[in-house]
Amino acid sequence: MHEEHPGGRSAREGQAAALTPRPLRLLLIGRVKPGAEAALRETQARFPCDAAIEAGIEAVEAYVGSGHYAVELEIGADDVQHVLATFFNDRRVREFRTELAPMVEGLPGPEYRFGAADRFHADTSGAADAEQPPQTIYNTGDLPFAASMYRWRVGQPPQTGRVPHTGTET
Repeated sequence: MHEEHPGGRSAREGQAAALTPRPLRLLLIGRVKPGAEAALRETQARFPCDAAIEAGIEAVEAYVGSGHYAVELEIGADDVQHVLATFFNDRRVREFRTELAPMVEGLPGPEYRFGAADRFHADTSGAADAEQPPQTIYNTGDLPFAASMYRWRVGQPPQTGRVPHTGTET
């Protein structure tokens, strides 16, 4: 169960991330509902690439098979939480997640909010959203993400992270 903290902050916000090679590759895995694979493939073809580009996601790869759906997000930026918050909170991405919900279990639904609470409760003009009650804001540590920790290619030495990436580096 996810812990809610005062001010809508995430239980894991501020904790150092695992040692990961760059670019960071995050894998999000869900379970495909029986009979939904064909519809899932059609929906995936409508992935909001423009929203990913605008958020700072450099590549996306989706997998389906054996009852699972997996999406790999590749991020080169140091502030991964900011990239994910920008991406997942985008209206186009929330609409895409709404389309996925009837086909895939275990993914964050369109009602989930991502990133630091102070970022989410500010609108584009910078004014605070006083009418919305404080909510739990999720980050990568709160969700079923797996981060790349080892990458090897023929002719190259293995890649592993050397320094913790906390999302605060500039």
